[in-house]
Amino acid sequence: MAITTPENILNPEVAFTKNINIINGTHILYVSSNPDLYIDNAVSYVSSGLTLGQAVVFIDDRGRYNKVVERLFEKGFQQEQVNRIVFAEHNEFYQTEKYLDVKPILRTFSSLLEPLVTSGVPIRAWGRVKWIPGQCCLPEKLREYEGAADDFITKVKCLTVCAYDGEELPSTVMMEIVKHHQYIMSDTEIALSGFYKKEKLSPSIMIDASLENSLEKFKDLQKLYSEFIEEMPDSVFITLNGVIVHINKAGLKLMDCALIELIGKPILEIAEPTSHELLKERLNMLKNDGKMPPTEIKLLKTANETIDVEVVSFPFMFEEYLNDTEIMVVRDLRERKENEKLAIRSEKLGIAGELAASIAHEIRNPLTAIKGFIQLAKEGFTKVDIFSILDSEINRIETIASELLVLGKPISERKQRSEVGIILQNVCTLMQSQANMAGIHIQCDEIEPNLFIDCNEEQLKQVLINLIKNGIEAIETSGTVKVQLKSHNQKVIIKIEDNGKGIPRHIQHKLGEPFYSTKEKGTGLGIMVCYRIIEQHNGKIEFSSKEGEGTTFMIELPLL
Repeated sequence: MAITTPENILNPEVAFTKNINIINGTHILYVSSNPDLYIDNAVSYVSSGLTLGQAVVFIDDRGRYNKVVERLFEKGFQQEQVNRIVFAEHNEFYQTEKYLDVKPILRTFSSLLEPLVTSGVPIRAWGRVKWIPGQCCLPEKLREYEGAADDFITKVKCLTVCAYDGEELPSTVMMEIVKHHQYIMSDTEIALSGFYKKEKLSPSIMIDASLENSLEKFKDLQKLYSEFIEEMPDSVFITLNGVIVHINKAGLKLMDCALIELIGKPILEIAEPTSHELLKERLNMLKNDGKMPPTEIKLLKTANETIDVEVVSFPFMFEEYLNDTEIMVVRDLRERKENEKLAIRSEKLGIAGELAASIAHEIRNPLTAIKGFIQLAKEGFTKVDIFSILDSEINRIETIASELLVLGKPISERKQRSEVGIILQNVCTLMQSQANMAGIHIQCDEIEPNLFIDCNEEQLKQVLINLIKNGIEAIETSGTVKVQLKSHNQKVIIKIEDNGKGIPRHIQHKLGEPFYSTKEKGTGLGIMVCYRIIEQHNGKIEFSSKEGEGTTFMIELPLL
């Protein structure tokens, strides 16, 4: 027989937490004397079951049930969760218009639990026992009922609280029914029963006598987490079902407003409308997979000012909120965006400098031809259509000069509908001069026409120039850089292939890292910028390379 000592007495709030493992069935006798504490314990019992995903059966009068539901909503539970509670009115359940009869009560209890048992979900039940006052043989009837209920609870392996009103329960009856419960509970304490007849005891509640101390340590740790969140340099938004419930100091500074202005607002309300669909999609991923990957969105600081941010979010238990709480770590990208623009501009100017000599040579050829034909025209030579030739050579000079000027333009974020083939042809024309200086041919004749994408032309040209330039530099003597364009599965596929020296296998995984380059004087920023630009266009870059055979880059972009 178990002995009750101070070491194995717990607070009900502790006993009803997620430390309860329903294994062999657990039977608790609860004798209440304080109506308010009764509701507190019922709420703790039901909310723990809902939080753990257990099936909850609640048998009591409608008034007390409504109070429990009201408190559940205050704790943050949703209607869908509350609807999962199986409620039965206790006068009907215990058939109080008749004398207490064990068999029909257990049949009713069995019918309530049957669909839950077959589902395999752990079950917890709460029943406030009722009977006709003054009926004869009450101790024997209640003893018979609780004995049969204990056997039934063991059989179906559920956690059950049998609640009694201490003002109504005679002490003689209590001494009888206590023998059929593994645990005895008051409004403030729960302990092992020293009178339980059976030798077995479920490990459901008394896992450790120090459980209450563990809960206090958990609360201290939660306080430490809250302080840590408050002092984080990154902005932190805590949301409950997508509604902001807390923001740390960095978040308030980012949004430049007071806490009261943001609490209670849906997170979508402070996001720029163009970011709504992406944010909704990622939040759904959070519910299904447990974590939202890094996502770039724009927040509305004011009606006319937006902030580029990166958001990472995952489920998080924050203070008194138990369900559906998310922590969103928001990083300001404005400085990083500016640094990226500077990196792209620096890379552009570097390319412009390298191309200057080869372009000067390339322009000199049509200029020589123009001067020669002008001289022939002066001498009256008219057998050749001089003007069409002059027009063609001038157009070539204009194309090269225009493409070179693009490299020096400031970066714009504006996107527009553009034909990829034209962009590709113009870039190949620009780069052919550098290729000619190295004895390399750029093959650009497999271009599928009328393929349109939504893009920033300047940035896309920067990517193509970088990749073609890398291909030229990878060829040591003479060779070919082959450029192709085609469509496949609503995607534009750009393929840039060279027959150069290739990239050694052991360093291929580092390609795209900043300041890592296979070239002696390279910075690695060029490829990094390429990856970033294509990512911002909702595309991707892949490559394959064999040492001694060459490298192929594949760019995929969504087709309009």
